[in-house]
Amino acid sequence: MEKISVITCLLLLLSSLLSGRRFLQALSPIPLIAVLSLRTLKAGYPPLFDPFDSILLFLLTFLVASLLVRVNVRVSSALSLALAIPLLFVRSSFHLLPPIIRTPLFIVHVSTAMLGYALFVSASIVSIINLLSDQRSDVRKVALWGLVLFSVSLTVGGIWAFLAWADLFPFEPKSLFSLLTWVYFALTVHFRFDGKLKRWEDAAFVLGGFLVLFTFLGVNYLLRGTHAF
Repeated sequence: MEKISVITCLLLLLSSLLSGRRFLQALSPIPLIAVLSLRTLKAGYPPLFDPFDSILLFLLTFLVASLLVRVNVRVSSALSLALAIPLLFVRSSFHLLPPIIRTPLFIVHVSTAMLGYALFVSASIVSIINLLSDQRSDVRKVALWGLVLFSVSLTVGGIWAFLAWADLFPFEPKSLFSLLTWVYFALTVHFRFDGKLKRWEDAAFVLGGFLVLFTFLGVNYLLRGTHAF
């Protein structure tokens, strides 16, 4: 079922790439939503702790963001295809969560963080397209929604950490880089209101994408900390 849905998504993306028809691209998230919903029902919680689900959620978020800001159909379809192909080879599984983190607060904390990351990186990708072409997509809206979701993640994560560990903000690498990411994007979404900074908006979002990737992946592998469990 999972692989069939991924293949269906790939075929729709390939069709939109070849034909340039946006409605085919608009249909491509549907099989991904079906897979994510089915896996959520099986696990009993959003299964966001597996590489398969991480790629799936990022691809889904990028597709929706691309449709909302009307990125060039062929370019966004090609990028989405590149993101979707690994789903055919990544093994999907379910992780048994320890009781202390299998709570609604933790699920909200992780899911909103993942969506925030995906929207930030999507804004970065669209900004690269803006810089390399004549197209001007309004990436600020994408980044702003990412900032809202990431704000929810930090707030709920702090409440959960206090209830679980009696520590509202643990001073460890992931927490510090997450706060840095939040501050960076909170400043960047305001570039639009300054005449001198506005022209650097796309470049700032591109740089922000690398910051997000380091916060999401680099910190876990290089700096470790309590978030590495």
